[in-house]
Amino acid sequence: MSQLTNIEARIMSFFSERLNVNVPGRDSDLLSEGILDSLTFVDLLLYLEEEFNVGVSLDELDLANFTSVGRISAYILGHSAYTS
Repeated sequence: MSQLTNIEARIMSFFSERLNVNVPGRDSDLLSEGILDSLTFVDLLLYLEEEFNVGVSLDELDLANFTSVGRISAYILGHSAYTS
């Protein structure tokens, strides 16, 4: 399993297990499909910090990085020392 695939699987599990939401696919738009709202977004940011040691400062916050599981995974790979 590649790093990206592993990250995506873990994020999908977060949505399924912690938020009780089914994400149809890695490229599904989480915002337009109503999966991600302001409260779940905060939950997601806390999860990313805990699980992947990725902090997101308000100065760097770009919602485009969080519109899909694929984009979130790419963000994690680009902004952390994630290795497993």
